[in-house]
Amino acid sequence: MYPLEHDELAAELGELLVARGEKVGVSETTAGGLISARMLSVPGASRWFDGGIVPYAGAQRWEQLGLDREIAREHGAVSPQWVAATAEGLKRAMGPAWTVAESGIAGPQGSRRSPKPVGSVAIACAGPHGTVTEEHVFPGTRAEVMVHISQRVLQLLIEQVGAAG
Repeated sequence: MYPLEHDELAAELGELLVARGEKVGVSETTAGGLISARMLSVPGASRWFDGGIVPYAGAQRWEQLGLDREIAREHGAVSPQWVAATAEGLKRAMGPAWTVAESGIAGPQGSRRSPKPVGSVAIACAGPHGTVTEEHVFPGTRAEVMVHISQRVLQLLIEQVGAAG
């Protein structure tokens, strides 16, 4: 289980960011700190990891990141619009070159307020050239969904940082 002694994805991300002289910030709801833990398991992470938040309660997100509650009301908290606003809000609040945000439904039961199935997640990566979003439905238990989310977030960051040149 995570964190690993040698997390290859997190180490690869760190190498890319160090080479660019950039840092990353994380807002993770469903993964509950697992993304940050994976990054921080890499020796020297302080050179490229700026920080993270686990805003599990909605009010924390709105206050810390200056988010517009209407986005959540209109699109839901597990939506590309919400996670994009979260990643962009984190970028404004913390200032790293890259930020990532995720929000989802880990289970074992679905949300009373959302028709989306267990395993649903929205992910956003905000970088120097804009924001990219994705939606997924990951299989498995609550813990397995959390691992899937952390895996995809690291992969997405590597793809985006690598493509930024």
